Amino acid sequence: MSNSSTVEMRDQIGKLLAQKRDYRQEVRQLTEKYPYVVFYGCGAILHSIVESWNEHIGRKIDFCCDSDSSKWGQLYCGAKCLSPNELVAIKDKCAVFVTIGDFKPVYNFLKDSEFPSVNQLYKYDLDASEFLPRYHQDEVMDKLCETYEILGDQQSQEVFCAIVNRVLGDGGNIDIMVDVCEKNQYFPLDLVKLSDNEQLVDIGAYNGDTIRDFVGRTKGKFDKIFSFELDAINFKAMKENVQKMPERDRINIFNLGIWDSEQDISYSIGKSQSTVGSGEGKGHVVPLDDVLSNERVTIIKMDIEGAEPHGLRGASNIIQSQQPRLAICIYHDFRHLWEIPLYIKSLVPDYKIYLRHHTNLEYETVCYAIP
Repeated sequence: MSNSSTVEMRDQIGKLLAQKRDYRQEVRQLTEKYPYVVFYGCGAILHSIVESWNEHIGRKIDFCCDSDSSKWGQLYCGAKCLSPNELVAIKDKCAVFVTIGDFKPVYNFLKDSEFPSVNQLYKYDLDASEFLPRYHQDEVMDKLCETYEILGDQQSQEVFCAIVNRVLGDGGNIDIMVDVCEKNQYFPLDLVKLSDNEQLVDIGAYNGDTIRDFVGRTKGKFDKIFSFELDAINFKAMKENVQKMPERDRINIFNLGIWDSEQDISYSIGKSQSTVGSGEGKGHVVPLDDVLSNERVTIIKMDIEGAEPHGLRGASNIIQSQQPRLAICIYHDFRHLWEIPLYIKSLVPDYKIYLRHHTNLEYETVCYAIP
């Protein structure tokens, strides 16, 4: 990257930090302006958003809404689900937050119906607006600029800028993440070339969805998969799914979390995200370096709900000695936008660092490290 490009980015980040938005306050003001708060969309991401809403906003959700008629009249997170027609009838009294991944059709419908307040809701930006004021502006700017300098291509820079502008900017562009979204999560075709003898480590394996994707992409031609899932319910689902697969003898599954030390740990149960370190669930975590010390590793994928820095530290020996390709989620915490790429680069300076984003919302931004 040229010096002029670096200076330009530093100036841009400096301006954003100097006038950074207070996102939590913006949302709170909306909830005070209108009698009703409505979440439109009763699907997979609703519960996750409500968790952050309750923590940072605390205002009661009066109604939710969905186009699925089977949901009308039902309670979701304690709020009655209205039909779209019922919602239109009270549109002038509502601050509506769209809580659906494919948000554009709903957003356009609400705008066309002349709702006065239609909004996106970024749960992780609510988190960021809580901790960012505690950081010195120059410290954040230095880390962001240092990260920008090590990004490997223009697409990575565009993803980086979209995130920075979303978190710190005025929030006016609802398509800010749509514009940088692409498919092929964890295995982008321009970065990860799969061979017939891969040994994948899947950390945060959920129900085995990445296993299925990987097996399909390799057409079953791989050496081994090692999959780790801390949550007992998710692990049970993954085990059942793996047992149905012809490749099951080459898939090793562990009801363990990956951490930087071996210990028992708590995590949340029954939430959309298993927050490690607090909650009623009990599990065991270990360093990857201890579990797979004698195994060849060619790819590490990691999505562990914000615990990625712990997981990376627990895999540092494998990363330094074998230099596997890495696909590490960085969307759970704005600080991970700089902490994770810079830490990976400190372990293996020869890694090329890339960013890719894989949804229309703030979820599923991944840092790729390619030797």
